[in-house]
Amino acid sequence: MPSFALPASLAISALLLALQSAPQAPTAPKAPPAPKAPASPKAPAKPGSEQDGSASKSKTVRAAGFWYGVPKAPEKKKGAIRVAAYNVENVFDGVDDPSLQGEYDDIKMTTKPGRLEAIADAIRRLDADVLCIEEIEGLDCLKWFRDTYLKGMGYDHAISEDVGYYRGVEQACLSRFPIISHATYVQEDLSDMDAKRVGSGWAGRKADQGAKFQRSPLRVDIDVNGYRLTLFSVHFKAGGKEFSYHRESEALQVMQFIDEILAKDPAANVAVLGDFNASPSDKTPKVFAEAGMRGAYDFRGTKKGNTKDLYTTHDSGRVIDYVYMTKGMADDVVDSSFFVLSTVHPASDYDWRKDPDKTKIPAGYASDHYPIAIDLMPAKGGIGGSGGAGTKGGSGPTDTQAK
Repeated sequence: MPSFALPASLAISALLLALQSAPQAPTAPKAPPAPKAPASPKAPAKPGSEQDGSASKSKTVRAAGFWYGVPKAPEKKKGAIRVAAYNVENVFDGVDDPSLQGEYDDIKMTTKPGRLEAIADAIRRLDADVLCIEEIEGLDCLKWFRDTYLKGMGYDHAISEDVGYYRGVEQACLSRFPIISHATYVQEDLSDMDAKRVGSGWAGRKADQGAKFQRSPLRVDIDVNGYRLTLFSVHFKAGGKEFSYHRESEALQVMQFIDEILAKDPAANVAVLGDFNASPSDKTPKVFAEAGMRGAYDFRGTKKGNTKDLYTTHDSGRVIDYVYMTKGMADDVVDSSFFVLSTVHPASDYDWRKDPDKTKIPAGYASDHYPIAIDLMPAKGGIGGSGGAGTKGGSGPTDTQAK
């Protein structure tokens, strides 16, 4: 068969066409990317740090206002008397006390009018017949505050005593009924209280603590138309858990004072009330409960649901203020009458550590504590009586005095 030669141009074209139509070799697969090392876990945010949002602009700041307690005190039943306690947070007048100089100069601590007005507003809303006060400069300051800001409240009877505290604040009492006697215990020796630490749950002994009260209790005996009332206004040792031993010694000593009263009159109407600087789970308040005294919290008005905010007594969100009563007094309590009264809480981004002079507190701020109160219905035998035999609580004040 004869052969034919293709022209060169056609041969090259045919070769190119053959190469284009031939299948291409598969592309080699790419190596997978190297796995990334896992990120290191972030440390949990510290409370109050910018990470937890309390000081961060990215988290909504809770505005100043009524955070805890009730804004309006419940009405008292006819014939009832209201007993209350309130730590007013370092109230000082503008009169210089020569005994307070240097770091603790009282003039530098003079309370601003706005705070005084807010404290007075709280006291007016509280409407207590007997009000025990912690952290006020002294009797002159108390009377000046009463006469200036509490006119018409009926607090004709006032007492404040030096309680041995280096910063110069005292325990005090304003009353619509006569204060027939009072006492403090500045020199009381607490070292013998160790013998009363029976059972478990006590703090370990601290050799540098518990010799004396940091701030002596103020005892007042009040005559409510023949119904005798004895109150121990207390402000136990401040500080964290490391001072639990000191607070326990103070509580044990106050309980001994109460036991001495009950030994003479088992039906006596006695209460210890004020700033315990201790949480309900701590041994300090349990000293009184375990001795048979009744806590005012047992007589709270709201018992169902989440009631924590209703009965919080300090702006840190804690319960550290209490009323404990003997059976005689507890028997006369108006049920559901215990309450905590609201006052203005600073906004959530406020830091009190950065505002020692309280120049940044919101309008209406009164104190870092909230007033607590409970109502009593004095037994019939006590109303209008002479306080003699046959009158409930009428045995008169004991002769327990400051050493």
